[in-house]
Amino acid sequence: MVTVPTADRRAVIARSAFLSDDVGQMVARHDAEGPTIDVDLAPADSGQHVHIALTPSEARLIAGQLTDLAATAQRAGWTPEVLADVRERYLPGRTDQQIIERLDALTTRLGGLVLGYKGRIDWKAGRILTAEVGAELLDRAATALDAAEQHLTAHQQAVEQLGAVKAELEELRRYYRTESEPAR
Repeated sequence: MVTVPTADRRAVIARSAFLSDDVGQMVARHDAEGPTIDVDLAPADSGQHVHIALTPSEARLIAGQLTDLAATAQRAGWTPEVLADVRERYLPGRTDQQIIERLDALTTRLGGLVLGYKGRIDWKAGRILTAEVGAELLDRAATALDAAEQHLTAHQQAVEQLGAVKAELEELRRYYRTESEPAR
């Protein structure tokens, strides 16, 4: 007699690739004990296979640990060479701490895609830093122009008021000169 394996009757909640379809997949399922996340890793052409089953709380714990580990590893990538390269190419005059803060913020925005190859900043991250520095310069220039415009507008108003007073004074001067002449 031949036995046929029972079909996996657990309901699939969600499915996602693990890094990519060539590496593995993650499947959230309902099973007898509640939701479970199965992680199957089988990198293409490796002949290796790993299966891990996690509860949602275990998956969150691992995700938090991976996030912390990734942040520490990413920060270790801000070597003196990287900082010097960024200072030279993108952020001249900035301190190491200012550059690190900028790179950390960019890492958060881009989801970690800041470091490129050979200890250099990724070209996209470099373009973003260049654009941010340019935008900051334009913001400062616009602020300075607004302040100058307000200052000059105040002067223009004063000039207009002084012109009006001068015209009134001239009229008044003519009046007094006329009044001070003997009647003819």
